[in-house]
Amino acid sequence: MRFYDLISTIFALGQLPTGKYCGSKTVFGETINGVVTFKTSEILDFAISGDFTINCADEYYTVSGSQVVLRDIGVVGDCTHDALADNKITLDAITYDSAANSLDVAVKYSIAKIDIQLTPCSGSIDIS
Repeated sequence: MRFYDLISTIFALGQLPTGKYCGSKTVFGETINGVVTFKTSEILDFAISGDFTINCADEYYTVSGSQVVLRDIGVVGDCTHDALADNKITLDAITYDSAANSLDVAVKYSIAKIDIQLTPCSGSIDIS
């Protein structure tokens, strides 16, 4: 763990999301599903689907304030980076609201800016 990541983690203690968060939103008649599963304090699974499918396991992340930052999103060869690029999607932000215990995943797909609110969930979610 890098020093910056350690400081970010310590600063955010008590405010970190844990477990699985799910949600969906219908945009222009297409249902967009999202699932983020926090596996450890630095590894998560990230999945969104609609007219596309992005399903990436074991992505490294940090928390900076309310922002959940995928550490390797700018690295060619990283699952999330490549899947977003292949589908012409931009991840604007993943924001955690500790008071509501929810995530907001903001993406841009084609001409649409899409915000998907995710809340704690359990069980299997279809991302296909």
